[in-house]
Amino acid sequence: GSATSMAVGYVKVNWDLSGELALGIFSAMDAGSLFLMHFTDNIWACYAGYLVFKACYMLLITIATFQIAVSLSMERYALMFGFNNFVALAIQTILTVVVVDSKGLGLDISTQFLIYGSYFTVIAGIFLIRSIYTIISIKCR
Repeated sequence: GSATSMAVGYVKVNWDLSGELALGIFSAMDAGSLFLMHFTDNIWACYAGYLVFKACYMLLITIATFQIAVSLSMERYALMFGFNNFVALAIQTILTVVVVDSKGLGLDISTQFLIYGSYFTVIAGIFLIRSIYTIISIKCR
């Protein structure tokens, strides 16, 4: 995870053009690894899926943070990232209460992988659609 995050700084990519595409691809890879963990009974496949998920998720967070930080002035970093962390924790808490907690749905582990895989599929779809729109609008200028 950390090695891939460090590598992002050395890759020469036009992030304005392909940043959202990268977010969509890595979100899709996260969804695929979660679906793998749902549909398999092989523990080694689940471990491999977890490793892929964790590496892609860390890379996803690094790229997203970079995309946000590029457009901010130094004075707004703390406010923006503090707010982002608050919103992320709120969403994580809501998902945990609804999906995991016995007061919510209280789903088993395999079904949780299915729910979270579906969540990442929706996120990947949003990023991919947005990136296609961005690429087409830049190429048509």
